[in-house]
Amino acid sequence: MSIPLVHLTRLFQLLSERKFAEAERILERITEKMKRSELQEFNRGYLEALSGIVLTYRSSGESYEFFSNLDLNDTEALKRHYLDFKQNSENTLHADYDRGYFSALADYMRVVLRTVNYHPTSSMASPI
Repeated sequence: MSIPLVHLTRLFQLLSERKFAEAERILERITEKMKRSELQEFNRGYLEALSGIVLTYRSSGESYEFFSNLDLNDTEALKRHYLDFKQNSENTLHADYDRGYFSALADYMRVVLRTVNYHPTSSMASPI
């Protein structure tokens, strides 16, 4: 199931502003929308990835190597990560859960790229 980009953008914006209560409400709204879908395992992977991203921002990212090392000024690296996650999300050799997980990470990178491209000095700060 495809989640509207506006919901994901709002979720990540709230996280970057450290407004966790509001971000969790958006995550709950996304969860409710996904419950109506038939793709149970895909959705579970997708939601686990989003929950992990929320946890990363909450914990300041110290124990999450990928996010703590993410350079939001390196758009080429961000594009590479996006393409890698996107490719894994479409790989039929992966289980549905894994494709959902990678799909959420690809969506996260897509939102970060759009934010960085629109606002070069973006407030979409890394979770560190």
